[in-house]
Amino acid sequence: MKTVLHYFLLIISFGLFFSCQEEESNIVQDTTQNLYVYSPVSKLVERVSQNNTSVDNVMDGTSVFRVKLPVSITLNSVNLIISSEADYVTVKNLKEVSTSDDDIVNYNYPIVVSMRNYAETTVSNFDQLITIITQNEDLKDISCITFQFPISINEYDTSNQIANTVTFVSNSQVINYLFNLQSTVYYSFVFPISMEDSTNQPVVLNSNAELETFIESSIDDCDDGSTTPINFNSVITTGTWYVSYFYEEGDGDETSDFIGHIFTFYANGSSTSVKAGSTINGTWTTFTDSGFNYLELVYDGSDPISEIEEDWKIIEFTETLIRLKHESGGGGGTDYLNFTRN
Repeated sequence: MKTVLHYFLLIISFGLFFSCQEEESNIVQDTTQNLYVYSPVSKLVERVSQNNTSVDNVMDGTSVFRVKLPVSITLNSVNLIISSEADYVTVKNLKEVSTSDDDIVNYNYPIVVSMRNYAETTVSNFDQLITIITQNEDLKDISCITFQFPISINEYDTSNQIANTVTFVSNSQVINYLFNLQSTVYYSFVFPISMEDSTNQPVVLNSNAELETFIESSIDDCDDGSTTPINFNSVITTGTWYVSYFYEEGDGDETSDFIGHIFTFYANGSSTSVKAGSTINGTWTTFTDSGFNYLELVYDGSDPISEIEEDWKIIEFTETLIRLKHESGGGGGTDYLNFTRN
């Protein structure tokens, strides 16, 4: 598989040389920096450039969208007009007044919601709101770091052998480009890229690896404290899980290998993977090394289960998603594993 991938990248390079010689001065395709729609870096860049949909999570409990203000709500029998972001504190305080209330925010419809890609939708009732939530990815924005525009990318479409350079001047342009990116298109950032960190200090990044590390290291900095901290062991031992993303260096996206596998992690440290009535036993444990939290997985089975037997760095987690990363020593590459709760 690695040979096939290297051969494919070589074809891209030759295709660019022969079909795009007129653009050679403008487009330089570095195959080591190629990204595509399912690349982990693409997902991280989406979350940096997306609408700040988590700012009102105290009201709607989801990062799928943010509700456009002003909006009329009813909370614990109290009618409120939320006219600015400062009013979210009022919502939070009212929820904390009593432990016997249901603390459910009821909107007075219609309302307008702004999606992750900044598109606005009018919502007429609760059922429509739930449909929007269930049909979209609930990815929390990483909004405390920002790109310094303009930034540019080189792209190559393998379906028509067309190369192009695209320049972005806003977050909206970046996320909509990634939202509409076809699986046949590969792209690479034109480095260096300038960003601002969570303290508004400038940062210059020179590669995909630097970009990925910077964004991942900023996730905790961007936590606004609006949600109650959750315990990893409590999360992983609740319910069952499936592999929603598995990327292995050299072999690419192998998520489909895990279709049908249902994982359960028990409080005693044991784990099972069940598919079509067949059970594979294993163990899980967590540990800390050099300030990072890790999840170690061990299973009795062969491929594909044996492929996830690693000490995985815990990048982030919610009650429904666990993002993991394994970095091999000696330049062995980086693998990615996501578990999503059923």
